[in-house]
Amino acid sequence: MSPLPRWRSGRWCAVGLALLAWSACAPALAAPGDSRAFGLIIRVEGDGWGKAGREEIEALLYAVADELVSRPDPVFDHPIVVTHAPGNPVALYRRGPRGEYLVRLSARDRRWAQFAYQFGHELCHVMSNYGVRAGGGTARRNQWFEEALCETAALFALRAMSRTWRRAAPFPGWEDYAPELRAYAERLASEPHRRLPEGWGAGRWLEAHLERMARDPYRRQDNEVVAGLMLPLFEEDPGRWAALYALNRHPGDADAELPRYLRHWYRNAAPDHRRFIGELALRLGLPEALPAPDEMLDAPPGPMPAAQAGSAGPIP
Repeated sequence: MSPLPRWRSGRWCAVGLALLAWSACAPALAAPGDSRAFGLIIRVEGDGWGKAGREEIEALLYAVADELVSRPDPVFDHPIVVTHAPGNPVALYRRGPRGEYLVRLSARDRRWAQFAYQFGHELCHVMSNYGVRAGGGTARRNQWFEEALCETAALFALRAMSRTWRRAAPFPGWEDYAPELRAYAERLASEPHRRLPEGWGAGRWLEAHLERMARDPYRRQDNEVVAGLMLPLFEEDPGRWAALYALNRHPGDADAELPRYLRHWYRNAAPDHRRFIGELALRLGLPEALPAPDEMLDAPPGPMPAAQAGSAGPIP
């Protein structure tokens, strides 16, 4: 594996300074709100949910979405149909008869923290245009990055809901579940393997792990390290989740090297999201993923490739 370039003087220093200068004047992104108002439709169907009623589960899933969805996007032109199935939760590449997204969760009864964690992850895949990188034999070199983002989304949703439910739970009495949501999130976030080894920077760690993550996107412990690095950026501004609408939209994303993949995301993103994507690249120790300073404010969006059939595979 060729090593990832290090931060150094010259172009990347100029890019970093330009990014810092831009961040001082960039507008704040919209706060999360009512996901239904932005076009999202969630339908809970089927049996197997145990003591939890479908109306309760639907309310819980919308509460997750309200923390992640802050603006409309064509990705929500089709409903998300959620059913119960044992095993790993999954967002299927296969669509329903009217184009519905098909999501399977394994949570049951009133284990709301587990529901929130699982659905936050799968909703993130929908928001990330996961279907465009499907296909049986298609290379998906950067799928691990999407998995890390979706682990971040799951933790973010749990923590945010624990705050929201203290004052505005979906049903009377559900505010009592707020501490449980927070405790579930903190238990996961405090796991020792989620932190960088002592003395390691993000760039060094990523250089040592990138190739095996590219080969196997479901290396949970590796993905969770990256999620821990990204979570603070989203908690600084929850509106940044809307940047996911621009991910996986370039025809070359399936097999691009990571810096180029992130540049594609940057260039496809809305202007008010590009600063954040640049900050994320720097947080991961990847200044080379940023475009040149004279490209940073004016980058046209790229084309959206067609989706193919497939299965998302095991997702935590």
